[in-house]
Amino acid sequence: MLDCLPETVEPVGLADAGRSFRGEIAIAAFARLRPLLADTEGGLRVALVFRRDERRLRVLTGRIEGRLNLICQRCLQALEFPLQLEFSLGIVASEAEIDRLPQGYEPLLANGELLRTAEVIEDEILLLIPAVPMHAGESRCESGYRNRPAQEKDNPFSILEKLKT
Repeated sequence: MLDCLPETVEPVGLADAGRSFRGEIAIAAFARLRPLLADTEGGLRVALVFRRDERRLRVLTGRIEGRLNLICQRCLQALEFPLQLEFSLGIVASEAEIDRLPQGYEPLLANGELLRTAEVIEDEILLLIPAVPMHAGESRCESGYRNRPAQEKDNPFSILEKLKT
Protein backbone atom coordinates (compact mmCIF):
# COMPACT_ATOMS: atom_id res chain seq x y z
CA MET A 1 0.00 0.00 0.00
CA LEU A 2 1.49 3.31 -1.05
CA ASP A 3 1.47 6.08 1.55
CA CYS A 4 0.28 8.81 -0.78
CA LEU A 5 -2.95 9.47 -2.61
CA PRO A 6 -2.63 10.19 -6.32
CA GLU A 7 -4.43 13.27 -7.62
CA THR A 8 -6.04 11.23 -10.41
CA VAL A 9 -6.70 7.53 -10.86
CA GLU A 10 -7.54 5.20 -13.73
CA PRO A 11 -9.71 2.64 -11.88
CA VAL A 12 -9.73 -0.15 -14.47
CA GLY A 13 -5.95 -0.39 -14.74
CA LEU A 14 -5.44 -0.01 -11.00
CA ALA A 15 -7.98 -2.78 -10.27
CA ASP A 16 -6.28 -5.08 -12.76
CA ALA A 17 -2.92 -4.36 -11.11
CA GLY A 18 -4.33 -4.70 -7.56
CA ARG A 19 -3.01 -1.33 -6.34
CA SER A 20 -3.85 0.35 -3.04
CA PHE A 21 -3.17 3.78 -1.60
CA ARG A 22 -3.54 5.55 1.71
CA GLY A 23 -2.92 9.06 2.86
CA GLU A 24 -4.49 12.27 4.02
CA ILE A 25 -6.51 14.67 1.91
CA ALA A 26 -7.23 18.26 2.89
CA ILE A 27 -10.87 19.09 3.59
CA ALA A 28 -10.39 22.27 1.53
CA ALA A 29 -10.00 20.06 -1.58
CA PHE A 30 -13.74 19.27 -1.59
CA ALA A 31 -15.37 22.06 -3.60
CA ARG A 32 -18.96 20.73 -3.41
CA LEU A 33 -18.71 20.04 0.32
CA ARG A 34 -17.31 23.45 1.32
CA PRO A 35 -20.66 25.34 1.42
CA LEU A 36 -21.92 22.86 4.04
CA LEU A 37 -18.92 23.33 6.34
CA ALA A 38 -18.27 25.78 9.15
CA ASP A 39 -14.53 25.61 8.35
CA THR A 40 -12.18 23.75 6.03
CA GLU A 41 -9.34 23.17 8.48
CA GLY A 42 -7.65 19.80 8.74
CA GLY A 43 -7.77 16.68 6.67
CA LEU A 44 -9.27 13.22 6.36
CA ARG A 45 -7.44 9.91 6.42
CA VAL A 46 -8.23 7.82 3.36
CA ALA A 47 -7.40 4.26 2.27
CA LEU A 48 -8.29 3.05 -1.24
CA VAL A 49 -7.94 -0.52 -2.54
CA PHE A 50 -8.40 -1.28 -6.23
CA ARG A 51 -8.75 -5.00 -6.93
CA ARG A 52 -10.72 -7.78 -8.55
CA ASP A 53 -13.11 -9.60 -6.25
CA GLU A 54 -13.89 -13.32 -6.13
CA ARG A 55 -16.29 -12.92 -9.11
CA ARG A 56 -13.48 -11.20 -11.07
CA LEU A 57 -15.34 -7.87 -10.94
CA ARG A 58 -13.22 -4.75 -10.72
CA VAL A 59 -13.93 -3.03 -7.41
CA LEU A 60 -12.77 -0.09 -5.36
CA THR A 61 -13.10 -0.43 -1.60
CA GLY A 62 -12.20 2.37 0.71
CA ARG A 63 -12.22 3.83 4.19
CA ILE A 64 -12.49 7.50 5.15
CA GLU A 65 -11.91 8.72 8.72
CA GLY A 66 -11.80 12.12 10.34
CA ARG A 67 -14.01 14.97 11.49
CA LEU A 68 -16.00 17.58 9.61
CA ASN A 69 -17.41 20.77 11.09
CA LEU A 70 -20.83 21.08 9.51
CA ILE A 71 -23.21 24.01 10.03
CA CYS A 72 -26.11 23.24 12.36
CA GLN A 73 -29.28 24.31 10.56
CA ARG A 74 -31.02 25.16 13.83
CA CYS A 75 -28.46 27.52 15.40
CA LEU A 76 -26.08 28.10 12.43
CA GLN A 77 -23.07 27.24 14.61
CA ALA A 78 -20.41 24.59 14.05
CA LEU A 79 -21.50 20.99 14.48
CA GLU A 80 -18.74 18.40 14.85
CA PHE A 81 -19.52 15.41 12.64
CA PRO A 82 -17.30 12.34 13.15
CA LEU A 83 -16.68 10.56 9.89
CA GLN A 84 -15.95 6.84 9.77
CA LEU A 85 -17.03 5.52 6.41
CA GLU A 86 -16.37 2.32 4.49
CA PHE A 87 -17.56 1.89 0.90
CA SER A 88 -17.46 -0.62 -1.96
CA LEU A 89 -17.79 0.50 -5.56
CA GLY A 90 -18.12 -1.74 -8.58
CA ILE A 91 -16.15 -0.32 -11.50
CA VAL A 92 -18.30 -0.36 -14.65
CA ALA A 93 -17.55 0.83 -18.18
CA SER A 94 -21.14 1.70 -19.17
CA GLU A 95 -24.55 2.31 -17.66
CA ALA A 96 -25.72 -1.05 -19.06
CA GLU A 97 -23.31 -2.83 -16.69
CA ILE A 98 -24.78 -1.14 -13.60
CA ASP A 99 -27.74 -3.54 -13.46
CA ARG A 100 -25.34 -6.51 -13.41
CA LEU A 101 -23.53 -5.38 -10.27
CA PRO A 102 -24.14 -7.67 -7.30
CA GLN A 103 -25.77 -6.34 -4.18
CA GLY A 104 -23.40 -4.45 -1.91
CA TYR A 105 -21.66 -2.52 -4.70
CA GLU A 106 -22.48 0.99 -5.80
CA PRO A 107 -21.46 1.80 -9.37
CA LEU A 108 -18.36 3.80 -10.31
CA LEU A 109 -18.57 4.70 -13.98
CA ALA A 110 -15.09 4.54 -15.51
CA ASN A 111 -14.95 5.06 -19.25
CA GLY A 112 -11.17 5.04 -19.62
CA GLU A 113 -10.63 8.63 -18.52
CA LEU A 114 -8.78 9.63 -15.37
CA LEU A 115 -10.93 10.33 -12.32
CA ARG A 116 -10.01 12.90 -9.69
CA THR A 117 -9.45 11.07 -6.42
CA ALA A 118 -10.88 13.94 -4.37
CA GLU A 119 -14.15 13.83 -6.33
CA VAL A 120 -14.61 10.09 -5.75
CA ILE A 121 -14.01 10.58 -2.03
CA GLU A 122 -16.24 13.67 -1.93
CA ASP A 123 -19.12 11.76 -3.56
CA GLU A 124 -19.03 9.18 -0.77
CA ILE A 125 -18.93 11.85 1.95
CA LEU A 126 -21.87 13.74 0.42
CA LEU A 127 -23.93 10.55 0.47
CA LEU A 128 -23.23 10.09 4.18
CA ILE A 129 -23.79 13.51 5.74
CA PRO A 130 -27.34 14.40 6.77
CA ALA A 131 -29.44 16.60 4.47
CA VAL A 132 -30.24 18.90 7.40
CA PRO A 133 -27.47 18.68 10.02
CA MET A 134 -28.54 19.67 13.55
CA HIS A 135 -27.18 19.24 17.04
CA ALA A 136 -28.60 16.15 18.72
CA GLY A 137 -30.53 18.04 21.40
CA GLU A 138 -31.90 21.56 21.54
CA SER A 139 -29.78 22.23 24.64
CA ARG A 140 -26.61 22.03 22.53
CA CYS A 141 -27.67 24.80 20.17
CA GLU A 142 -26.37 28.20 21.18
CA SER A 143 -29.09 30.25 19.50
CA GLY A 144 -31.54 29.89 22.36
CA TYR A 145 -34.17 28.82 19.86
CA ARG A 146 -36.54 26.20 21.19
CA ASN A 147 -39.31 24.40 19.39
CA ARG A 148 -42.47 25.22 21.29
CA PRO A 149 -46.03 24.23 20.54
CA ALA A 150 -47.99 26.93 18.76
CA GLN A 151 -50.26 28.95 21.01
CA GLU A 152 -53.93 28.54 20.37
CA LYS A 153 -55.41 31.80 19.18
CA ASP A 154 -58.91 32.95 19.89
CA ASN A 155 -61.18 32.27 16.99
CA PRO A 156 -62.51 35.63 15.73
CA PHE A 157 -65.78 33.94 14.74
CA SER A 158 -66.43 32.57 18.24
CA ILE A 159 -68.72 35.52 18.92
CA LEU A 160 -71.05 34.24 16.19
CA GLU A 161 -71.51 31.09 18.25
CA LYS A 162 -73.52 33.17 20.76
CA LEU A 163 -75.91 34.33 18.02
CA LYS A 164 -76.90 30.76 17.28
CA THR A 165 -78.54 30.35 20.68
